[in-house]
Amino acid sequence: MKSPFTGGNVTKLSKDEAYTFRNEKYIVKRYYFQCDETGKTFTNAEVDNLVMEDLYNQYRQRHGIPSPSELKNLREKYGLSAHTMSKIAGIGINQYGLYENGEMPTPVIGKSLASLFDKNSLLKQIDNSCAKLGKDYPKVRNKVASYIEPRVFSLKKDFYYQFSEMAHLSAHSTSYPYKKARWTTC
Repeated sequence: MKSPFTGGNVTKLSKDEAYTFRNEKYIVKRYYFQCDETGKTFTNAEVDNLVMEDLYNQYRQRHGIPSPSELKNLREKYGLSAHTMSKIAGIGINQYGLYENGEMPTPVIGKSLASLFDKNSLLKQIDNSCAKLGKDYPKVRNKVASYIEPRVFSLKKDFYYQFSEMAHLSAHSTSYPYKKARWTTC
């Protein structure tokens, strides 16, 4: 990056600054640039966005509010549209869309949204939203109720387990050929 004052080199600096967001105080690392020739400081949209992102993340963490990507991932996990999810959450489609795009909900709405991450709570909320969902209610409830969390296996872990098992068997049963020892239980 070049200085907007002289076109020369700049140094990236940071300092902790106190910010107030929704009447609460937060300490955020503030990044800025200093022109090497003039000593003048400046920022750009990228570093300003980092400050806001840090501030929002601290607020979300303090109040248990899910991030926009978490909301979107939850909705996509069950194959639900934003419109359907807004009905389940009990908020308007436009407002729900704003939350998925980064708008900060109030702590009360944030906790309500966070409760939807528990499958049983989500099912209860779907049942409570039966009238809003109308003819889609059975399909939506079935999608969520029948969803099975995929199991993830680590090849490294499985390989390590098989290797250590093989080493253990070969150390204690040298008289057996590998294939017999592999399937023999002690």
